[in-house]
Amino acid sequence: MAGFNKMTELQNTNILKLINEEKYNYENKRIQIVPNFLFNQKETIETIYFYYNSKFQTGDIDIEGDKKYFFNIVKNPCEVHTKAIDFDTKDIRILTADGGNPAKTWYFERDLKQWMKNQNFGKVLNRIFKELPIFGSVVIKIINNNLYFVDLRNFIVEQSADTLSGANYIIEKHPYTVMNFRKAMKDLAIDKSKIEEAVKLYRETPDAKHLMVYERYGEVEDNKGNWSYRRVYIADVGKDESDQAGMVIPHKGIELKSEEIEKHPYWEFHLNKIPGRWLGVGMVELLFDPQIRENELVNVQAKATYARGMILFQTLDPNYNKNLKKDAENFQVLGVDQLIQEIPIPDRNLAYFNEETKKWLANRDELTLSYDVIQGERLPAGTPLGSAQIAATMSLSYFDQIRENIALDIKEMLYDVIIPNFQKQSTAEHSLRLIGEDLDTYVQMIKGIKINEEIVKLAIKSMTGRNPFPTESDKEVVGIAVEGTMKEGKEMLLPIPKNFYSDVKYQIEIEITGESKDTRVYTATLFGGLQAITADPTILEDPIKRKFFSKYLESGGVRMEDFMGQIKPQLEQTLEKRKAGGGVSRPVMPNNPVMAEMPQIK
Repeated sequence: MAGFNKMTELQNTNILKLINEEKYNYENKRIQIVPNFLFNQKETIETIYFYYNSKFQTGDIDIEGDKKYFFNIVKNPCEVHTKAIDFDTKDIRILTADGGNPAKTWYFERDLKQWMKNQNFGKVLNRIFKELPIFGSVVIKIINNNLYFVDLRNFIVEQSADTLSGANYIIEKHPYTVMNFRKAMKDLAIDKSKIEEAVKLYRETPDAKHLMVYERYGEVEDNKGNWSYRRVYIADVGKDESDQAGMVIPHKGIELKSEEIEKHPYWEFHLNKIPGRWLGVGMVELLFDPQIRENELVNVQAKATYARGMILFQTLDPNYNKNLKKDAENFQVLGVDQLIQEIPIPDRNLAYFNEETKKWLANRDELTLSYDVIQGERLPAGTPLGSAQIAATMSLSYFDQIRENIALDIKEMLYDVIIPNFQKQSTAEHSLRLIGEDLDTYVQMIKGIKINEEIVKLAIKSMTGRNPFPTESDKEVVGIAVEGTMKEGKEMLLPIPKNFYSDVKYQIEIEITGESKDTRVYTATLFGGLQAITADPTILEDPIKRKFFSKYLESGGVRMEDFMGQIKPQLEQTLEKRKAGGGVSRPVMPNNPVMAEMPQIK
């Protein structure tokens, strides 16, 4: 048993040694993308934090003791990109796959979006799009179906890896206080004796600010020489010791947990990628040089204003040596042999500074495509409208491509994690709340069925002689009553049976053009479509006309499916009126409409 413990201690020492080596390489070594193009991820991330938050890496005071001013030009492009690439849960659509039930898919989509809202998944998307333009990469960790954003400052990954799945190691640092360490380790079901041993060693370690735990994913060699992909939690606590010969024995730390797994729990999202490095390229990194140059210009000009702001006087009288501010008073007559004159100190470099600043700001806009038309600012006077529209279209096409790439990654996460988690939590019987357009669509979906059920009831009663046979007017009244009953309260709680979604067949589609659509074109298309339906109601019934009409709406960013639930009933009424020669006759009310027996929707 003692031999086994000794072997385990040796293995722990090797794991901690391996982690420390990987950590050292990550923090201190640069990888070569191409000759003379070196990169260090830790250095880049720290610089991003400084620049985005308007801080100098060397402090806010220069060597002469003057305040340094940070002229931030990186924040605005980040905000522009966030707005341009953003999409929300409403843009996530669930479509029916081959062999699926469209009605069940419709319920599934509404239920999923309601669940996403309760889970604050919209906030997750917002944070992804907020941080992507800043850092170039965002990492989400999913443990027990819970989503956590990973702090890139505590994330160590093989710098040259293309993806996390291809990285030889992934290490996440967790600095804990003793109280938080105990709670986190309890959640991980760590043996209590190991927790207390780690706390004891931490308290015995001098100058330890945190109890550091490393969570490592990668291949590990076991005692038999076999390699396996494992998740290892190891507490980096303790202090180095020396043996009798004076050799340093590094502390081994404490292995809290080790388990073999198939895949790491991280999901990565990148804005732009450079082959040869893992970290994506964000707007702040793109603007490193323009930011440095703008700060130089601003601070040189600031120092120049100190000199330009001085008021100096000169005279040829050798006997006059006074400070006019301190020694002269209002209305005082100075007796001097030579005239006292103000020394002009013109700023001859002002035009140069302005031109240089504009040049670097233009370079910022070119690198990030954050032109005035994208930022929503007024264009320079004389700019043709056509040129502005072309520039906006080209820039938005660039953003659409980025949104599409991000949407593919999010779609993969939805397929693999989010929707399976939703299905698991939705197996029990529950209720689906329908309001607004969803309620209108649902009413139109089942209205016909409910009307037929009531008409059958009335027809049966007419056969018994209790009521006259139902007429078309009766049908209209029944339809109004059914719709009014179903929409009572302006919302509906629809019961969803147990395991209702167990056999649903679906596909995920993410609309990536909603944020960048031209509002004027969208509005004009809506109005044009309304005019077309009014002029020719058969446009939605004739297959050929319907196809052309659908393409027309799509070109303006309008989905015909969003309005079909409201259009069809009105269309049917219009066609009936036209068949009757255009006249509208007064509806004949049924003699005894059985209003008390209308369907009760719960």
